[in-house]
Amino acid sequence: MKNKETLKAAMDRRLSFLDDVPSCRPALMQRIAREEEPVMKTQWRVGLVCALLTLSLSVMAVAAGLILSPRVAATRLADQALEKTYGITDQLQTFFSREEMELPDGALKVTYAGVGPLVAPLGTYTAVVRDGKAEVSWSHDGEDTAGGYEAEAWGLEQLNQMLADSLANPEHEAYPSRALALYEKTASSPAAEGPKEVVYAETPEEFAARRESEKNDALSRRKLSEEEMITTGKAFIIETYGLTEEQEARLELYTNSFSDGPNTWYDTVHGVPCFQVEFLLDENPPAANESYRMNAYYIIYINVETGAVEQYEYNNGVGRQG
Repeated sequence: MKNKETLKAAMDRRLSFLDDVPSCRPALMQRIAREEEPVMKTQWRVGLVCALLTLSLSVMAVAAGLILSPRVAATRLADQALEKTYGITDQLQTFFSREEMELPDGALKVTYAGVGPLVAPLGTYTAVVRDGKAEVSWSHDGEDTAGGYEAEAWGLEQLNQMLADSLANPEHEAYPSRALALYEKTASSPAAEGPKEVVYAETPEEFAARRESEKNDALSRRKLSEEEMITTGKAFIIETYGLTEEQEARLELYTNSFSDGPNTWYDTVHGVPCFQVEFLLDENPPAANESYRMNAYYIIYINVETGAVEQYEYNNGVGRQG
């Protein structure tokens, strides 16, 4: 009984973020019951059993509570392939914009393009996810990236330096002027061409009316409580970004006091009614001699009918790129 109480206390601490969703608890207890019998029959040391069981149940509880849309599952594979092949982590993705596009054969094409003038030196990474596998390539594959910012193609070396420069001096980074020069060299300068007329398909009034209609529709189709969807979003963040227990404790739900309408956090994403969950994490509190801190800002869109994660975004704000 003492060992069981010790295990229960450890599990309660580790899985505290699931407390807000009562519907998760019966399923979790059933999994515990199924795991309990083989553990009691073995002769392993109790300490090792407790550690392994706690870890196993933590993973199962998170996995059991998460449903990923095919688009999100494929995007995660693309992110993982980008890091494995080229070393570009979630933090370094701050210098890119990520877009997903479904292909006719059902595969998902994910592109990571340098933001603004950075598109010239950073280029574009393209991942195609098909049948559960991701293949990724780079528009600068085979080009020489030696020479720091003086190179015309910037790879992992330059990205790491950009991150360090942005943290050290966010107002006077070393790379923007060089990136702009490379952009003007390889593409037509917008300033030289003059401003282009932008033609919108909708008037501002039509856009506002459509957005309001989409938000109201998402709210009306909700089958889950907001607390359940918030917990799902938090669980996705913890699992996807591998947060430590200390980081979990510092996750802060973002709320906008200026927007308090019932449909504020509702939206339509890829034609799916969603609830938007936002969390903030003070990632690296600055030391006395540091001028900038790197924060984490997560946006997770949850399907209001199924609870599936339909889209996710991460932003650390470094380099003001988003």
